[in-house]
Amino acid sequence: MGEGEGGGKKLDFDEKSFLFEWLVENNKTLTRKNKELLVENLKFRSRVEELEKISFIDPTTGLYNRWYLQPRLVEEFSRARRGDFSLSCLFIDIDGFKAVNDRHGHFIGDKVLRDAALLLRGQTRKEDVLVRFGGDEFVMLLSSSGQRAARAAAERILGRFQAHAFTGVEPQLALSVSIGVSTLRKEHIAETRDPWEIVWTADGAMHLARQKGPGGIHWLNCHSTRERAESGERAAS
Repeated sequence: MGEGEGGGKKLDFDEKSFLFEWLVENNKTLTRKNKELLVENLKFRSRVEELEKISFIDPTTGLYNRWYLQPRLVEEFSRARRGDFSLSCLFIDIDGFKAVNDRHGHFIGDKVLRDAALLLRGQTRKEDVLVRFGGDEFVMLLSSSGQRAARAAAERILGRFQAHAFTGVEPQLALSVSIGVSTLRKEHIAETRDPWEIVWTADGAMHLARQKGPGGIHWLNCHSTRERAESGERAAS
């Protein structure tokens, strides 16, 4: 190795070749490591997405569960605001389901839930959201749907259940559903603070439907329900 200008050491040809080869090999190693890290990162992200999906799936029916409803409810609420359209919700309860479990056992009860899920899937549009809310209760969020469309959907679902024979026991089970229907009209979307209002209103409507007996449908307007509640609060104060 000789001396260069300023007293610095000058690399000879062999040293330059060695340094070049080292840099090339080091670059190859770094490139390989980066590719390996990229693959591992993709695997990790895929696993996280898989776990998230599993956490949102109800194992009995294969439908989404109530935890999936939260992000979708916010999403549909935002879409309704931007698109200036109404949003409706059906809260569906299987009539007499507890008696099915008590009389025939949970194995048959689970089969009834799976059959119910299939019936509801058949009445769900691609843009709608269907979840098993818990127990024998299901929630269907109807995108871009007003009162008339929501009531028509509820009547179709009720008709399908009443015409369906639930197999697995003798005699075959004939079950109906009670359905609460709520609508958040487009002119009231902007002033609604909590997207869950449409679900709780439908839940309240479902309980009113059950008071009519099996196979009942009851509709409530979210805005009117809120106005009555606020009037009651003012009167109480």
